[in-house]
Amino acid sequence: MSVSRVINNHPSVKHSTRAKVMKAIARIGYSPNDAARMLKGRRGRTIGLVVPDLSDFFSSCFHAVQEVAIRHDYQTVVVATGRSVAVEEQQLESIQNRVAGLLIVTSGSDGTRLKAIQDSGIPVVALDRPVAGLQADAVLVENREGAEQGVRHLIEHGHKKIACVGFDSGSYTVRERIEGYKLAMRNAGLDPILLTQVNSLEAMQALAQRWSGAKDRPTAAFALKRISSVYLIQALHLHKLRVPEDIAVVGFDDFELAEVLGTPLTVVRQTPTGMARAAAELLFKKIANLQEGMAETQTAKMLFPTNLIIRRSCGCPARE
Repeated sequence: MSVSRVINNHPSVKHSTRAKVMKAIARIGYSPNDAARMLKGRRGRTIGLVVPDLSDFFSSCFHAVQEVAIRHDYQTVVVATGRSVAVEEQQLESIQNRVAGLLIVTSGSDGTRLKAIQDSGIPVVALDRPVAGLQADAVLVENREGAEQGVRHLIEHGHKKIACVGFDSGSYTVRERIEGYKLAMRNAGLDPILLTQVNSLEAMQALAQRWSGAKDRPTAAFALKRISSVYLIQALHLHKLRVPEDIAVVGFDDFELAEVLGTPLTVVRQTPTGMARAAAELLFKKIANLQEGMAETQTAKMLFPTNLIIRRSCGCPARE
């Protein structure tokens, strides 16, 4: 029992006892078997990462979290929910007894199970979006401000008919971007053009086809997500609408090929690796505090800024 308490940094262990146990551990070369500890229902040196999917954005988050975990001598269990609340609940149930801490990009749960996990002594940090009904540390992006900046840039080019195009408006991040778009339009005295149910390449192609034959079509578009930007550029090209001559485009979130497209894409860039790294460090700080018996009375909220990356799709000249 004394050895177990020393290994798990239990605060009740006397300094003299800890010293004797550590000396014995060094002499025999003992190391804890995390697999065995998990089989006994105890949490090993493992953290959990729950994400909606393993797309480029969340894949980048995973690699950053894993990098931090390795540095702390922990393993990372990653599970994807397919953007389903029911699957999220199932995945949380399956891993909650295997992890010492949890990072979650929620798919929209009400926070009930996460609250129970938190109350059981497992620290929880929300990444990318807060969890409804849960008082937990959170690392977020300034989605609203970033979207507002991107749309304002199009307005500064003289555009008055700017469409907001994309889908997933039920998620916190996209809702915030829509609010940023509406704020920029409202401040400029312009009417919003919300097209927020365009959730496939086929739907985007149908939209571009309508625009190609319409005299009153938008002269610019703001894409709400990385995939929406890709769909939009493909659809406009298919229907012979030139970017930016016919329709200027600004997208939210950068991607590797954005700079080498026929017309390089202007984007609102966020930093998934920076966010995920900060969230992981925050989680390990909470784990350490818990092991030392330190009670936490406040929750932390970190907001990561975005940057507008100017390329040519917005109408700006090419940069050398």
